[in-house]
Amino acid sequence: MSEVRQLWIPGPAGRLQALLRVANCPEAGAVVAHPHPLHGGTMRNPVVFHVERALHRLGWTTLRFNFRGVGQSDGAYDQGRGEVDDVAAAAAWLRGLLSGKPLYLVGYSFGSLCSLKYLQEHPHHGIAGMVAIGLPVREYDLGAPETISAPIGVVQGSEDEFGSPEEVRHALGNTREKAVVQAVPGASHLFPGRAGEAATAVVHVIGQIGAPIPEET
Repeated sequence: MSEVRQLWIPGPAGRLQALLRVANCPEAGAVVAHPHPLHGGTMRNPVVFHVERALHRLGWTTLRFNFRGVGQSDGAYDQGRGEVDDVAAAAAWLRGLLSGKPLYLVGYSFGSLCSLKYLQEHPHHGIAGMVAIGLPVREYDLGAPETISAPIGVVQGSEDEFGSPEEVRHALGNTREKAVVQAVPGASHLFPGRAGEAATAVVHVIGQIGAPIPEET
């Protein structure tokens, strides 16, 4: 496993603080977006960390970043509007390292909402697929996910306070490709003590939506 490199990438509100792990001859790349900034969400969140590390172990180049106003990133919280542009900036930056290999988005809670909105607002996004973790369907409007062309997967705790796996399936019932929803039995929205289990589920789901993963995984 390669070392984590801290760097800054250009964003629409200034620099975005990020952590990068580069794979030799990467099979794919992933941008991992963190939970809500006003509730302590950062790129060092345990679920974000474990998911990013698990994807890197597949031979992927991975990038996690702090949204505007979080950590050392420039700017200020923008109620999920400007944060969609932050996802766009991170995706564009990582795409430049991948030499045409597929790029995936992974978002946790607030990060999943911003990633979904990015896919809706940029129909020619070139994203190979997306996995949402803890999609808060009870609290937020998902927009028009049926317009998204990329395949979508979801990892949802069976006891998630912001939406059950069944509610997620209903909310994503009209997507162009049937969304893959995997429940983590007994897990709540924060996955306390179960970040590694959430990461394992993400690897499984991302493979189900067509991502290149080793057969033994």
